[in-house]
Amino acid sequence: MAEEEKSVKDIGALGRIIGIFTSPGETFKSIDQKSMWLVPFLITVILMIGLGFYTMDIVMQDQIAGLEARDLPEEQMEAALSLMQGPMKYFGIIINIVFILISWLVFAGILLFGCNTILGGEGKFKNVFSVVAWSYLVMMLGGVIKTFLIVSKGTSQGVTTSLALLLPMPGIVEKASLLYRFLSRLDIFTIWQIVLWIIGLAVVYRFSTKKIANFVLSLWALYIVIAVLIGSILGPSLGG
Repeated sequence: MAEEEKSVKDIGALGRIIGIFTSPGETFKSIDQKSMWLVPFLITVILMIGLGFYTMDIVMQDQIAGLEARDLPEEQMEAALSLMQGPMKYFGIIINIVFILISWLVFAGILLFGCNTILGGEGKFKNVFSVVAWSYLVMMLGGVIKTFLIVSKGTSQGVTTSLALLLPMPGIVEKASLLYRFLSRLDIFTIWQIVLWIIGLAVVYRFSTKKIANFVLSLWALYIVIAVLIGSILGPSLGG
């Protein structure tokens, strides 16, 4: 084990950023040897703030259109518009950043518990958390692409990188079908992220890729089922 660790090439921050896209196996070996999550978090924060400001006006127009389509009473409409056009529109970006960090902690905790308890591994939280953090960079690439599409179309409605593109998008006040909601979860960048989780966890736990894949894909399938069912009960439609 010691000889193996010495043979792992130490990759710097820039190398890891590039390597997570081009050679994730070797990159995760370096990350496992020297865990570091702050770099992907800072990149995520910078991109989320930049992309959020860049599309803010377009997204707000879509939200206003959604409120108008629901035919709210005039007083409720004015209150909602006042809230949306005030400082709260900037606060939303901060909330998203906090939510991302919390989701990383939750995902890492679930993966750590499952791999240690169910699969019998001996991983450490910092290593698993680093896998989750670095894997999220592919989601930010997806965010950049979606931003380009939103600006090009002039709306965020119907902008998606998921298989929901195969179906007509439901209207603002229409309830999306179960099939639409299911396909919307099959996003190319989410799938890419899941693949990176599998590669990274296989490195951290020294398990076979197949063993980790069976566990991670089972969790993901369970998550999709729960998310689709809850969404069909609570949500009127999906915007993208």
